Amino acid sequence: MDILYADGSEKKYNQLPPETMKDLDMDEITSWISVMAEERAILKTVMSRILVSPEDMKYRQEIFQDLKNSPELREALYEAVSKIQSMKEFAGVKKATSDKDKTLYTILQELRSISLYAETARFLSEQLHKYEIRSRGLQAVRDEMDKVISTEKFNEMEEDVKTMLNDLATVRSAIIGVNFTPDLDIESIAAVEFMPVPTRSKYNFANVAAGIGIMTKAGQGAQAIGMSHVNSVKYKDPVLVAMMPMMEKHLKRHFSSVKKVISQYRDLDMQSITEMYEGMVFYTCCARYAEKLEERGYGICMPDTSVREDKRWEVKGFYNVRLAMLREKNVVKNDFYFTEEDRIYVLTGPNRGGKTILEQGLGLVSLMASVGLFVTADSCVGLPFRNILTHFPIDENLTINYGRLGEEAKRVREIVSETDADTLVLFNETYSTTSSSDAMYLSEDLLHILKDKGAAVIFNTHIHELAKEIPEMNKWEGKGRIISVIMEIKDNVNTFKVKLAEPDYCSYARNIALKYGVTYDQMKEAK
Repeated sequence: MDILYADGSEKKYNQLPPETMKDLDMDEITSWISVMAEERAILKTVMSRILVSPEDMKYRQEIFQDLKNSPELREALYEAVSKIQSMKEFAGVKKATSDKDKTLYTILQELRSISLYAETARFLSEQLHKYEIRSRGLQAVRDEMDKVISTEKFNEMEEDVKTMLNDLATVRSAIIGVNFTPDLDIESIAAVEFMPVPTRSKYNFANVAAGIGIMTKAGQGAQAIGMSHVNSVKYKDPVLVAMMPMMEKHLKRHFSSVKKVISQYRDLDMQSITEMYEGMVFYTCCARYAEKLEERGYGICMPDTSVREDKRWEVKGFYNVRLAMLREKNVVKNDFYFTEEDRIYVLTGPNRGGKTILEQGLGLVSLMASVGLFVTADSCVGLPFRNILTHFPIDENLTINYGRLGEEAKRVREIVSETDADTLVLFNETYSTTSSSDAMYLSEDLLHILKDKGAAVIFNTHIHELAKEIPEMNKWEGKGRIISVIMEIKDNVNTFKVKLAEPDYCSYARNIALKYGVTYDQMKEAK
């Protein structure tokens, strides 16, 4: 079951380009949501795929709300994540192992896999009955697990697996004799006496037996699928390796009975559970992070992604989630909107006045709404954008072939070719590396073609004179109009609030001069 898409969904999404993910700092954001590398990779993948269907957005929101409203359920499902992960790993090693490899260790591996399947299916059923759930997705999971565990075959399987594992568990420890070389390397194991009671050991016999088999029979295959832990220090223990022949000999008496049990249940549909892995990671990790934001006093809300006739997308009281990650106090919130008429905003303001934080935050709100998550705002209404394209300052290491302006032009062409009326385009100081006159000319042409395409645009620029040309630019044909917005300054202090207005050139210059102590009065006093 893929719990990332509604039942009957075509599973369509738009893949965000790597440049957008980088400019929105998604590596940093996912690292805050989870410290686990595999989970971060899943989060980044899911959050880079903007959903096309509003129904899929609503479907995810329902599941997220269930987990947000019930932290106990969320933690139970996060426990299920580790079980499903183990199931995937067993399945991966089994696939990497040759079909002809029917050694005892392979059989034990399959037994552990079936045992995990039974344990996980029952666990999910119990937990989803224990808590109130309203989402279609989790109700479908509950019903599917109920269906699985209610069959006679499943109950027989549980009993058979339990019997086999209990039988194997009678060996709880081993007393061994070890012969060493003159260099104190292990030469051989002289004696092994298996015991029914545990000694002081960190190893479980059945798991170690299966683990050694994985190492010796499928180690290379496991490495190929990214399971580096299979060949970890634990399984490279030379004592265990030396014990392997004796362990196999001891376990031979179980071979026939275990193989018989396994053969009855090889047709189990474990994929119905393992397919939920990415979705479970996505929902549980993001629900945990939402709780953390609220505990720290940062507001969040569930967006209303209904399709509106006027196609208005409006966000009130939003902030950039990166400020919350850095635990900034007194975070300033802003309002912003796009309509069919109001499409392109030329954003100006002083350095360090909050322009980049504002447009990046707006992009993140649209992204999070479009993948079915909460947003960092007081309210968010309307269908989010189906694509987000960005052009932020270029890494100097990437400008070797074309130069910085050449690289900017190359990326701008790509953005224009990928843009349509459902695209949000964020420009940050584009054409800042050329002269003012050249930048003015290039910027006007860029805004002209984007107006033709009807794109939603925030053009964050240092070219304040561009705003003066807005009345003339609005005479161009194309959808919508171009609007001047600024980051406000009051009493020579940045308020970090955005407002509709033309640039205040004197305030910007004086603000910068005061900050660096280079006004006439400051320099005269210093002298």
